[in-house]
Amino acid sequence: MDGYLKIIDFGLAKMLDQDGATKTYCGTPEYLAPEMIQQVGHNFSIDWWALGILIYEMRIGVTPFFNKNKNMLLTKIARAKVIFPDKEKYKLDYSNEFVDIIEKLLDKDPKKRLGNKNGVHEILDHPWFKDLDIKALEAMKIDPPLKPDLK
Repeated sequence: MDGYLKIIDFGLAKMLDQDGATKTYCGTPEYLAPEMIQQVGHNFSIDWWALGILIYEMRIGVTPFFNKNKNMLLTKIARAKVIFPDKEKYKLDYSNEFVDIIEKLLDKDPKKRLGNKNGVHEILDHPWFKDLDIKALEAMKIDPPLKPDLK
């Protein structure tokens, strides 16, 4: 174990051409993009939506539209704004750059969603990643924040 997190599976995949779209409805409800819920057709930008949900959940501790009632959850995904919990009340630490990247990844309009134009490069160019040396990370030359002690 080296302490590096690897996201290897979002559960399902479908191959699309660069400009392709699909109407397949599948996935974990908390991670579904609005266009999938509304069944208007979607493209690869739903992956950037899922990334935004994942980043939010990892920082805040719950998905942004969480609701135990599945119908309410799906309604919130389709219509509600992302809410950021009070930092002091919930003892959270997040930056303005975090808020900005989440709002851009979770834009309800897939054409405006961060990553829709230039993919991962557009996302990695966001100020939230400004202190991250991507090449060093890929080469595993950055010490992970938590390395498991397997003694």
